Amino acid sequence: MHRPNPYLVVLLLLTAPVLSGCGKVQARAELKKGNTFYQQESYAKALPLFQRGLELDPGATFAWRSVGLTALALYRPGEDNQKNKEYEQIAIDAFENYLEDYPEDAKVREYLLTMYVNAKQFDKALGYLDQQIQADPVRKAEYEGMKMNILTQAGRLDQAAQLAQRAPRDQQPQLLYSVGVTAWDKLFRDPTLTDPAARNKLADLGLNSIKQALEIKPDYFEAMVYYNLLLRQKANLTTDAVERDRLITEATEWQKKASELRKKQQAEQAAQAPKQAA
Repeated sequence: MHRPNPYLVVLLLLTAPVLSGCGKVQARAELKKGNTFYQQESYAKALPLFQRGLELDPGATFAWRSVGLTALALYRPGEDNQKNKEYEQIAIDAFENYLEDYPEDAKVREYLLTMYVNAKQFDKALGYLDQQIQADPVRKAEYEGMKMNILTQAGRLDQAAQLAQRAPRDQQPQLLYSVGVTAWDKLFRDPTLTDPAARNKLADLGLNSIKQALEIKPDYFEAMVYYNLLLRQKANLTTDAVERDRLITEATEWQKKASELRKKQQAEQAAQAPKQAA
């Protein structure tokens, strides 16, 4: 049986620290060159250098921030192509790796959350915010507001409405209104939403949300406008002529209420404004 040369084994053991040290020196050189290109806004040249630096020295975890920021600079939100998706995932992975060792970097936490949402990784975004709520309960209201926005973007309006109802009462009208507006927008603009049952459910969700907002804040002009619009969407969905007429009549009443409220508010603003000197 072939036995390893003991002198070779000793030599490898002796040179391992030196080789490791050389790797770190090379890694710093790659990272330094990457920084130079980054400062020149040559992000496509900087990215592989940062990645190479981390390959040479995986312990240089601070450099994950550079990888993430460079990929973020190359990323174009909304562009649906393979290269852009690669930058998207590189940024997410890099920020996640960086935050394992530097969890207090608030700016990188913001970048990571933004990338989750851009990538439509909504469950990750929501889970991340739940972690932040546990870690920093003082900012719970702020984080739950972010969750509301994410749930709305994800089209999970039923969950958004439930979250809005758990918010402090003074914040509920605005949050519930946003659910209603999104429901109307989807009903009005989404060509893929063709199922009558789904459309009815969405209209009811929007109407209930805005109704609750108006119960808390009766003089909510914008909510009145969208309550009117949602009633008209609901009327379009019914096959019962009597019910359709009832809904249109109610919508018209809310439209009138909104118009009267706006005139009243404008008159009050005019009365409070300083009078112009003659």
